[in-house]
This record gives sequence, structure tokens and C-alpha cells, in this order.
Amino acid sequence: MKRRSLLSRTSIADIGVGLAVSLMLSACTSASTAGPATVTSQIVVSGKAGSSAQPTTGRSTGASGSKPSTSSSGGPSSPGPSRGSTAGTTSGATGPTTGSAQPPNAQPDGFVPTKLKPGQKPPQFIVVSFDGVGRHDKWQYWLDIERKVPFHFTGFLSGTYMLSDQTKLKYQGPGHNAGRSDINWNSASDLPAEIADINQALAAGDEIGTHFNGHFCGPGGGNDWNTDDWNNELDQFFALSKNVTADNGLPGGTKLNLTAGEIKGGRTPCLEGGIADLFPAMKAHGMTYDSTFTRGGISWPTQSRQYKIWQIGMAEFPVHGTLPDTSPVDPSRRKNHRQITMDYNFYYDQHNASSDGVTPQQSQADSDQVQATYQDMYSATFSGNRAPLILGNHFNSWNNNAYSDAIGNFVLANCGKPDTKCVPFRDVIAWMNVQDPAVLAKLQDQAPAGG
Repeated sequence: MKRRSLLSRTSIADIGVGLAVSLMLSACTSASTAGPATVTSQIVVSGKAGSSAQPTTGRSTGASGSKPSTSSSGGPSSPGPSRGSTAGTTSGATGPTTGSAQPPNAQPDGFVPTKLKPGQKPPQFIVVSFDGVGRHDKWQYWLDIERKVPFHFTGFLSGTYMLSDQTKLKYQGPGHNAGRSDINWNSASDLPAEIADINQALAAGDEIGTHFNGHFCGPGGGNDWNTDDWNNELDQFFALSKNVTADNGLPGGTKLNLTAGEIKGGRTPCLEGGIADLFPAMKAHGMTYDSTFTRGGISWPTQSRQYKIWQIGMAEFPVHGTLPDTSPVDPSRRKNHRQITMDYNFYYDQHNASSDGVTPQQSQADSDQVQATYQDMYSATFSGNRAPLILGNHFNSWNNNAYSDAIGNFVLANCGKPDTKCVPFRDVIAWMNVQDPAVLAKLQDQAPAGG
């Protein structure tokens, strides 16, 4: 039986506090404010090693986004962390290497996966990813950070950003009318900047995956889709990214340097969908990993035995300290509150996803709390099971840039530390694929950190 959404489409502000206590949130937007949200069914992956991930059901809400902001919307082209943190700003970042000396299994960012020696600990992987990736100033913010520390990331691209208001009829989501999307389209004038930003990121060694297209959540969204629907959505994503120049009548020299073979994974809108429906479609499109389904605590990824898709989702982990008085979470549960470690989740749990009346001082405190949570995660895994940190984000300015600052300063403070690798999903998958199966199984058998 198909799983249906647990609640109808609603504004997050309308969700009762009693229910909000148990919500685990995910959003996809490049806007500075949150939009409508949907409370939906969500899968939580079992952390048991070697299983085909028998999931349990959780809940998630997601906010639909607004128009991507690119060069025409202002903002410095290469800003650093906007509150002036100097943590970890040493130079010496590494990037792609070229030449005959490069090992044959080297990844586009220069990372070379090697097999662990007996008794050797795995590196501490930090994987930073962004849903949507349709904003020029944020592209440049993260590309600038890459120049300061050894760091590369994954951008999960929304296919709607490969079309404009004038060309939107070229997309039709499963069960929806042509030209319909729950996030906005790009603008015709900003499309060349989006293409140039993606090309710059690819040249730097970053990874592009899929965030699918219309960001449909709730009724008519991912929880209602079968494999044919997911195949349709992926067919269109690959076509939109391949044909962006022709679809939009752009000059011949405006070309997206992204091939289908480079797109190896994704994350669904609102973390919706079922493994039995989604994974066959991903496999049919040559994809090897998914970051949709969350885990309790931080544990090593497992691979679906049936579909051979790596399940490398975000963790549910305690927030550092106590949530502020503006939190919709019940006061008795605000200390060390457990949530999915995604920027929008922090935004909701700290301020009900609203920046109204939030002072710069409170935003700084919020940012510090999020960064401290990331640091707690790093400490728990580095000194424990060494499972990868999977940190989900958006190109956003919510809460006076609190969440962008938090992840930016965390990256600057930790990427480049000994035994620490800040890499895209692609690199972690490549590393796991070269390990002795028995060694990897032993890693997977460890208890989740913070679980």
C-alpha cells in the first residue's frame, strides 16, 4: 500500500506545539524566509550493518522555496563568513590535480581513496551538501571558502533552476500540470550566471547531484510516487541539465559542463519517498547513493543489498545546549533536543522558522549553538566510530545568515585538521568501495555516535 502524507499542507506556524515537539524538519529554498510547509511521512534508516535498511517511519516537514537569487539580486561575489570569524583561515587548500602522476582512482577534487592498513583508523569524513543550489552569492561564498581550506562539497541541483518563467512549460512533474512547481523558476537573465557557477564548481572538483525538480511535497509528492513516477522525474532532470542551452535559447557558448555520468546521487524534496519506489529508478539512471533517509545518531553508511544504492543520509543528533525561548519545542524538551542536523531544522526549532524580531545578538547566539552542535558531532565521531558527518544545508540567509555562518565557520575550523577529509559524497563512496568488505562491515557494526 502506498504511504500517504500524515497531515495536509499547512503553514509551519499553524502546526500545534504538541506535534511540533516530535517533528524532524527538512526544507529546500534559497529564499531568506520560509514558505509553506508540509508534514509528511519519512523513513529513518536502521543503523544495523549489512542490512538492506529496514526503515521505520518518522515525520518531516519541508518548506517550498522561492526564486533563486543570482547576480542580479546583489550580494558580494566572494564573501567570507559574514560575522568575521577568523577560525581556520590558513591557506593551502587543495584542489583538482592534473598530469600523468595522478593515480587512476583519483577523484575530480584530487582525493585518492586508499585501503586501510591493519589497525589503521579511517579518516574522519565531513560531507557538506546543499539542496537546490540556485543562488550566485552563495555559490561564490562556498567557492571562496574552498580557497582557504581543503574542502569540497556536493550541490544537489533542482531541475527548475535549468528553466525560466518563459520556458517552464518544458517541465511537467508526475501527476501535475505542465509548468507547475512548488519552487520558483530561474529568471532568463540569471540562467547564464547559474550555469557559470556550476561550471566553476565542477572545475574546482565539487560534485553535482540531483534534488529532482518541482519539489512537490505532501499530496501529489514523493510519498505518493511509484517507480514510474520517479523514473519520469529523473528522466526530466537529466534532460533539463543536458538541454539547458537549447531549452532556453541561450547563446551557443553558454554550455553546462555537466554530464549524466557525473550525477551519482541525490536527496529527495522534503525527504519524501519510499526505498522500494525510489531506488529502482535511481539504479536505472546509473546512480549509486542516496542521502534522503535519516539515521539515529552518526553511523557508517550501508548499501541496499537489493538495489546496490548506498544509504548515506543525515543524522538525528542532540542540539548543543538549550533551545531559545522562541522555540516551538516544549520547554521541558529544549535541552539537548534531538533533531535532523539540517540548517532548516535548526531554524524551525530555534525560531519556528521565522526571523521576525530576531536581534543580531540572538542570531549570533543561534549560529554559535549550531556550530557547537557540529563540533559535538565531530568530536563524537573522531574519537569514536569515525563515521562520516553528513551535514545538510541550503543556499539561504535565514536568521541573519546564522546557519550559513555556522557551517562556514565549522568548515574553516576543521577542514585541514589531521585525519580529516572534507569531501563530496562521491569521495566517501569511492573510499568505501576500495575497503576490504570485512573491514567495512566491522566499521558498520559499531554503535552510532550520539544514537
